[in-house]
Amino acid sequence: MLPRAAIFASVLVPALLLTTLSSLAAQWTSQQDTGLGFAYSYPPDLFQEIEGDGKPSFHYFETPNSDAKFLVGGWNNRASRSPESFKQWLIANAGGYDEVTYHPRGRSWFVLSGYRGDQIYYEKVMFSCGADIVNVIAITYPVAERKLYDPIVERMEDHFRPGQC
Repeated sequence: MLPRAAIFASVLVPALLLTTLSSLAAQWTSQQDTGLGFAYSYPPDLFQEIEGDGKPSFHYFETPNSDAKFLVGGWNNRASRSPESFKQWLIANAGGYDEVTYHPRGRSWFVLSGYRGDQIYYEKVMFSCGADIVNVIAITYPVAERKLYDPIVERMEDHFRPGQC
C-alpha cells in the first residue's frame, strides 16, 4: 500500500496545479497588430509577452510556470508562395516536422500539429489580402500539460484572424 505522501504527490499535486493554471486562464485579452492588422486572443495571466528578435509584426509569449510558448506574426509574401508551397518549404527547411499528427488545410490556410520530443506544437498559417500577407500563430506546450493547454489552444485558434487589406 502506498503511503499518504506518495498518493498526495502523485494525484493531488498535479490536480491542484491544473486547477490553479486553469483559473489563471480564465481571463482573456484580445490584441490587433498595428502593422498588418491580424488579431489574436490569449490569457494574459498565463502567457506574458517577452522581447522578440526585432521582426516587425511578430509578438512572442511564454509562461513563467511551464515550457509553454506561443508566437503570433505576419509578413509580406514577397516570395509569392501559395499556402501549399509554403507548407512544403516549411517542412523541408525548418525542421521538427517528423511527427505531424494533424494537418488540415483549406484554400488559403493550413495547420501543422504534432510532437517534438515531450512538446506538442500547433501552427496555423493563413494567407490574406490575395495571398500578399502571411499570418501565423504557433504554440508549443508540454505533453504532460495537454489537459490544460488543449482547450486554450483551441480558443486561441478560434480567435486568430488574418490581417485585412
